Amino acid sequence: MKRHPNHRMDLPISIEVYQQLLSAAGETGFQKEFWEIGESAIRDWMVRHHPDSFSAPTAGYQWKHVFLPHGTLLRTLVSGRNHHCVVEDDCIRYKGAEVSPSKFVNAAGGIRRSAWKTLWVLFPDTTTWVSAESLRS
Repeated sequence: MKRHPNHRMDLPISIEVYQQLLSAAGETGFQKEFWEIGESAIRDWMVRHHPDSFSAPTAGYQWKHVFLPHGTLLRTLVSGRNHHCVVEDDCIRYKGAEVSPSKFVNAAGGIRRSAWKTLWVLFPDTTTWVSAESLRS
């Protein structure tokens, strides 16, 4: 168990959210401390709601209302095989070509697929893949 860098700092949450966090962490085998999960969630919230409140990346791909910073990895699963691409500067590259999220999942799958439903995102400096659908508001 890793100790919080400032063990005197508390950020209270409801018992309902705490129980859901325990359940989700147990089901997924998540290996981070609760304060690390909270810190990540707060940072994600700041990126979506007040990006000027801290040093946010300037290079990246704007996908509808979701900003994918430079270095973000995207993954889709087709017939049991993972396909990956990366956000480089202000575009997404798949096999050397510039693509949109939709073009990526359709090129990897060979059929018409919804990027929101079939894409997973790994933001820079994180270790957990999140579904694109969960990023929609």
